[in-house]
Amino acid sequence: MNKIRCYSCARDLQEGSLKYVVEIKSYADFDGFLEDYPGDVELGMVELLKELEDTDQKTLEDDVYQEMVLILCKACRDKFYKGLLDTAVPISVDRELKDTIH
Repeated sequence: MNKIRCYSCARDLQEGSLKYVVEIKSYADFDGFLEDYPGDVELGMVELLKELEDTDQKTLEDDVYQEMVLILCKACRDKFYKGLLDTAVPISVDRELKDTIH
């Protein structure tokens, strides 16, 4: 069997030991609003498509969707979640925003 190490501290995680899988996904959301374009919309779309032709496909995909899977030991998992929740700014999601998240 391949050795499994904690993604954060690199500690070896023995077969049968306690370990956690953390999946992180981020993807672009559309709120139904398109900002006003100051000019000819069709010309703007043509220019945008020309720019995108020269952009690497992986870069375009990463702008829309990214996913990570981490294996963590218990201590690092606990630090990970504490770090997410220990922010100086309280997280509040109002009703209007909450309904747009998929």
